Amino acid sequence: MTGEAPKQEGPAKPGPRLVKTAPRAAKPEGGDGALRLLQLEADVRRAAGLRELIFHLANESRVALEFRQGLVLTRKRGRMRVEAISSVSALDRNAPMVRWIEAVVRDLEKTSGLAEIAALNLEGKAEIVGRDKDVYAFPHLLWAPIKNRKGRVVGGLIAAREKPWTDRLKVLAGRLSETYSHAWSALTRDRAREGSRIAPRLVAAVALAGVVAAGFIPVPITAIAPLEVAGRNAALVSAPIDGVVEEILVSPNQPVAAGAVLARIEDTELRNAAEIAENAVVVAAARLEALSSGAFASADARRDLAVARAELALAEAERDLARERLERVEMRAPTAGVAVYPDASEWIGRPVNTGERIMEIADPARVEYRISLAVDDLIALNEDAPVRVFLDSAPLDAREASLTRASYHASQQPDGTLAYELVALDGDAEAAVPRIGARGTAQVLGEDAPLAFVLFRRPVAWFRQTFGL
Repeated sequence: MTGEAPKQEGPAKPGPRLVKTAPRAAKPEGGDGALRLLQLEADVRRAAGLRELIFHLANESRVALEFRQGLVLTRKRGRMRVEAISSVSALDRNAPMVRWIEAVVRDLEKTSGLAEIAALNLEGKAEIVGRDKDVYAFPHLLWAPIKNRKGRVVGGLIAAREKPWTDRLKVLAGRLSETYSHAWSALTRDRAREGSRIAPRLVAAVALAGVVAAGFIPVPITAIAPLEVAGRNAALVSAPIDGVVEEILVSPNQPVAAGAVLARIEDTELRNAAEIAENAVVVAAARLEALSSGAFASADARRDLAVARAELALAEAERDLARERLERVEMRAPTAGVAVYPDASEWIGRPVNTGERIMEIADPARVEYRISLAVDDLIALNEDAPVRVFLDSAPLDAREASLTRASYHASQQPDGTLAYELVALDGDAEAAVPRIGARGTAQVLGEDAPLAFVLFRRPVAWFRQTFGL
């Protein structure tokens, strides 16, 4: 066994903060800037973070640039501020020297900009950017910018020394500027990628909190139901007697005057009954006259005289009833307006009963909305509840209306379902009156409730009705 130390297998791992550099060769006579630059670039590539790169620039770049003091500045909130000083562990931002350097850099940015290598000679100048040059011991400064991938200056190095800067050192400074700019961009890109991995979690958390908060926003409970535009206080035209519709004399939506004949019932049987009643009156009157003439001579005639008068009165009553029924075969308009019914062919030849509705006479300028709200969609409705109307003829124009009445009991609809009948009136008096018979959809607004309740009301209702919980 020899006293030699065991050989270390594999390269040594870099420390957590400082960059471990390889042993540097002894400085040859006259200096070897290229060798030092290569060694410095190798160290820069091993930087683990942006903070470590800043300290490396402030301290280790001294080997290549041969400065006495280095100050690294970074752009924060649009201004260049000193971030690190060579051989200084704790930075006092209020120190006169630090404030003076920041003022010098601001003046340089205003005069010639910070995008290029710039050498400043402060000798023989009594005042620099409003500050005494005596606060700083080194009169020769060199500015080396640090740029990001887009070419924007994000920082830089102020290298200070007693002797003027040579062209050789300026060239080395330009090379170092490119090297540190590349490393700076690579490190900030990696940090941005790490932030992008955190961002989705933050966005998800914020989104979840927003959804939960939005669930407590009060919104009105709404229900959607079909509607039809109908005449307000329309006059009903119904069958006056039992019979068969012979003809319809007006077309749908045709204007009619008050008292105009709208339809007629088949009157053949009624006319014959009226003629028979007329003849029965004539016979009864003749019999009464004959008995009245023979009453002075015959006791039997006097006895039958009262019966004859009763039979004549009965015949006259039957005649009047037949005439009245004959006059009622014509259906007349009770008021002026338009005739509202689907189609004349549906009524001609159809037997009807007394009181059966045939059509309506409505004023086209006075309309209302008849809404059929399904039983499953029933919500708590207040008096004068707002209603939004979307007509099929103008689906993009919402009309405002208010609820006037609602039925207590559901009625059967033509499709066999049960629905509550609601009536609403248009709230905009200046808007164009919709056409009677137009259809659309109504959005009925009820009481306010949390948004979460509005969204999950139907699923919760189904769950409770299904499982009884």
